Amino acid sequence: MPELRDEERKVLLGFASRVERNDPGALNNLGVVYFRKGMYEEAMEQFKEALKVDPKFDLARENLQYVFAETGIEDADVRRWRDEVKRDPENFEAMLRLGVSFQNMGRFREAAEMLGAVVEKNPDHTMARFHLAITLKAQGLYQQALEHYLYIGVHFAKSAVFHTDLGEVYYNIGRTDEAIAELNAAIKLDADYWRSHFLLSFAYGDNGQLQEALEESRVASRLNPSFQNTEANLALSRSGAGGAGDASRSSAGKEVASLESTSFTLGMAYRERGFPKEALKEFQKALRDMSDADRVHIEIGKIHVAEGSMGAAAEAFLKTLEANAENVEAYRLLGCVYHLQGEYYESALCYLQAFRLNSADADTMNNLGVLLYQVGLKEEAERMFKKGLNLKIYHQELNYNFLNCHLLKEEYMMAENLIQRFEAFMGKSPLLYEKHAILNYKLNRLTLALFDIESALSLDKNHSDALYLKSLIFLREEDFQAAINAVLEAAKISPRYTGLAFFLAMDERQRVTAAKVDAQMPIEPEDDLIELLQCGIGRRFDKIKESLVSVVERGMKRIGERGPGANANPGDAPAASAPVERKAASAESTDRKAASPAAPAGPMADSAAGAGDDSAHALIEALSDISLEEDDSI
Repeated sequence: MPELRDEERKVLLGFASRVERNDPGALNNLGVVYFRKGMYEEAMEQFKEALKVDPKFDLARENLQYVFAETGIEDADVRRWRDEVKRDPENFEAMLRLGVSFQNMGRFREAAEMLGAVVEKNPDHTMARFHLAITLKAQGLYQQALEHYLYIGVHFAKSAVFHTDLGEVYYNIGRTDEAIAELNAAIKLDADYWRSHFLLSFAYGDNGQLQEALEESRVASRLNPSFQNTEANLALSRSGAGGAGDASRSSAGKEVASLESTSFTLGMAYRERGFPKEALKEFQKALRDMSDADRVHIEIGKIHVAEGSMGAAAEAFLKTLEANAENVEAYRLLGCVYHLQGEYYESALCYLQAFRLNSADADTMNNLGVLLYQVGLKEEAERMFKKGLNLKIYHQELNYNFLNCHLLKEEYMMAENLIQRFEAFMGKSPLLYEKHAILNYKLNRLTLALFDIESALSLDKNHSDALYLKSLIFLREEDFQAAINAVLEAAKISPRYTGLAFFLAMDERQRVTAAKVDAQMPIEPEDDLIELLQCGIGRRFDKIKESLVSVVERGMKRIGERGPGANANPGDAPAASAPVERKAASAESTDRKAASPAAPAGPMADSAAGAGDDSAHALIEALSDISLEEDDSI
């Protein structure tokens, strides 16, 4: 970020006096301008002012958290209130303000600890409980959050935000009717709060009230600040971009907001409610409306993954990278597609590139850890899981996979401790009961194991792994007919037992789904795959360069051969799924360096000729910029 001249800085600071101080949108936009000019403290101040004017202005809150996350700057309020708490550890007001300051920064664990300390010392502190509930909800701890919301409900009977938050919690724990009641109560108090309508559309969808769901999603789209007809509100971050997105530019050359189209919002709503065909139609419309096409392509890819159309998913993720060559999520998801299809070398390349671009992404660490375990680098896998959990302790896949490591190592005492810890923040679930049943079975506590299995089945009668485990218990007890019946019942649901499989982190909206892989590969891992992974986790990213370029070239060539607008068939293998010719790729890369940048050699030249799209060249060039030296900057 270049240094501003004093004159330019004075002009920018002068904007603050000319902006309407009661207009949260204008304050937000000024904060975005300040951020893009490197005036981070001033940007934070504008976002805070916007939230004072309108506490429901979620975009300003997201922008504020984005500034903290991107810059690493600690909020001045945190420093102030931390000092106050040190001077007087019994100052509840200072503790509350410190907790809220942590919350504003997105440091939810620290916020929960501070606010929880206030509640522990003063159980009737209403605002401390309110903010603690918000913080727990933000971490996905819905059952714990619910207890605090209900405790203080009488004090917030006329708050639309409170009823909306409570409705969100009810929805996430499966109490849909109560969610609908709370969200309708919020709308009666404030019909213009878009989040209430947005969440209500999901709740109606789950109840099968499809017309009502569609109407509520339309109301939410109309009310969302990003779609208001007044001056557009700017956002700093772009989904999956890993950095501040530049504003798109109008034909006049002026900066304008990067807006989500109404079609994109409807597509997301349809996808959330389980209508993939309708969602795809809306996303195709959004491609014509939105400048940041990578966001649309990545959502299209996620739908194809959920539908099992891996070829179409890989194509969508490659198009995401074509639009944005540094999209971390696209590399991770493309890696998942290859991983699930058994293309381990290609998967490793994608995961390592995602890790290179963002070494603090817990989902990438999870998936990389799974692949490390599968090739036999078990200690490195455990270290990767631990590293991810240090960043995101409530990450479900990381917790399950770390638990699996200890079950497979037969470290049962540690496994029991992990299960108890996991249960404390997740609550009861069929999967967790099944894991406890595995532990009890291994320890020959068959009665307890059977109890856990019945508990799992009471929550999900189609939990096939619990039924398979039940058959093992009957077999050990020599009840052969019961064992056979349990196996047959399980086989109707799923043809194989996956109780000790590892979970891949794919889509945050579909946590811990069917994205499972076995702890061991079906074939002996090749030495060059093991070497690649060892170099990658050692941050020797030069080793992935040529092969990664080759993978992307092959994928782009496949898209070019299909022609513009062609769709991958559901049964297609992933784009670029042919094994990487590793030695040839290196030679091709050397030839390409000698060639003119305007006319790259190798498969990409054919792809460009077929597709007529120069953006593919730009992607290959961006990938070719990977440093040949050890990258210690991550």
